[in-house]
Amino acid sequence: MFPAFLIFLFLFSWPITSSANSHEGFLRCLSSSLGSNDSSSISRLVYTQRSSNYTSVLESTIHNSRFITPTSHRPLVIVTPLHVSHVQATIRCTKKHGLQLRTRSGGHDFEGVSYVSEWEAPFAIVDLANLRSVDVDVENEVAWVQSGAIMGELYYAIAQKSRTLAFPGALCHGVAFGGFISSGGYGLLFRKYGLAADNVVDAEFVDVKGRILNRKSMGEDLFWAIRGGGGGSFGIALSWKVKLVRVPEIVTVFSTSRTLEQNATQLLHRWQYITNQFPDGMFPSITLTTTNTTVDDRNRTVVATFNTMYLGRANELVPLMQNVFPELGITIQDCNEMSFVESILVVGLLPPENLEILLNRSYRISYLVATPSFKAKSDYIKKPIPEIGFLGMWPQLLEPVARTVSLSLASYGGIMDEIPESAVPFPHRNGNIYEISYTIRWREEENADSEIYISWMRKLYDYMAPFVSNSPREAYVGYRDLDLGENDEDGHTSYARASVWGRKYFKNNFDRLVKIKTMVDPENFFRHEQSIPPYFS
Repeated sequence: MFPAFLIFLFLFSWPITSSANSHEGFLRCLSSSLGSNDSSSISRLVYTQRSSNYTSVLESTIHNSRFITPTSHRPLVIVTPLHVSHVQATIRCTKKHGLQLRTRSGGHDFEGVSYVSEWEAPFAIVDLANLRSVDVDVENEVAWVQSGAIMGELYYAIAQKSRTLAFPGALCHGVAFGGFISSGGYGLLFRKYGLAADNVVDAEFVDVKGRILNRKSMGEDLFWAIRGGGGGSFGIALSWKVKLVRVPEIVTVFSTSRTLEQNATQLLHRWQYITNQFPDGMFPSITLTTTNTTVDDRNRTVVATFNTMYLGRANELVPLMQNVFPELGITIQDCNEMSFVESILVVGLLPPENLEILLNRSYRISYLVATPSFKAKSDYIKKPIPEIGFLGMWPQLLEPVARTVSLSLASYGGIMDEIPESAVPFPHRNGNIYEISYTIRWREEENADSEIYISWMRKLYDYMAPFVSNSPREAYVGYRDLDLGENDEDGHTSYARASVWGRKYFKNNFDRLVKIKTMVDPENFFRHEQSIPPYFS
């Protein structure tokens, strides 16, 4: 056992509440479960609200400062496991002493449901940041990746062993692996090789009973659910075995921008009709922003930046572009050849000097000092938006409140048209031309009313309704949006309410997810504002 004075120290750090006995019991249970043979001090694993470094641990991977406010409902305790037994002990003790439990792997959580709560019930966090090992097996073209590893760590590990292997991972190097797989996960290679979740072949998973399961022992239903069914609903995935994919030694990247005065509207409209004609070894995308450096808003304009990564040489890409999309006028001078891992740096807007920046987990967090808070939404486009639709959008993007807005259009097609909607919970496959994500950022310290920006985003979202998917209006669970349906206030998510947003994220796969949830966690222990509910909740 841990020394009595050490247990007392941590018990004293708990805030005094009506449920203090439950909290004290949780800490005693956790200390007892770790045992005297555990080499890790409890002070390295558990942080309470009175711990001196509680705030730094809580905020260490938060990417949206909208949820770091005095009114945010924060966890009573954060557990940062170093071993699977620590995860098992946390599940056992939170269940025994009536705490809710949320799982965080990286903090790229658009609505913060992995680390804050809209509910009043006391909760704890299992923060997987210390479980971050990456083991690459080049010979068998697979890797085991723990959930707390960031994408950059996987990209770097692969690059140290091979220039011709890769993984269809995230565009942003700081995205943690567990959350990315749990949402399905699309990136530069998904038109060629499918989603990240499509390339998972095994997993290490702890269920509500504290059992350590792999694909065989958990069964194909649960294995299906955790690959894209959203995090925090079924248990805690600790690590994933993934297939690596082949890429050429040299890929080509170009990025070119056009303003409204340079026919951006017409080019954007045309792009919609031809983007699915590009080969599956190409990732075409567009980013819409505004010029926002001038004081006079009358001089602002919308900028469309056309981006492409191509699995091949520039002398192959340029003729292809000239044939399919001559209006853009791409030449050999616009193209840059590099290795695949170097393209991750370019696309992710990272300093290109060396690959070690991929290991810097805090790089994007420090970047958020400039734009710390954001609200985001997503849509799927099945028919080209008419020019008049874009013309109606531009005045909204040029409003003063929208200086830091960005819209990202990611082309679909390729192998995504061939994989069935039911292959994994992520259903957005054939029939989609592209996905569009909307983001608006702001500084909390300079603008007291976040609702100004959130309201602007909702207005744009309402404007887009006639041009996007419907029945349901689809959305990507990786860009979670609590606006998509009402939430319960009692710490449970009812099936009736969940089906509203559930069908937007998962379409018909939602019913199978609910069935699996009912089988593996009927008491709804693993839950948050948009977790999959059991039938009878």
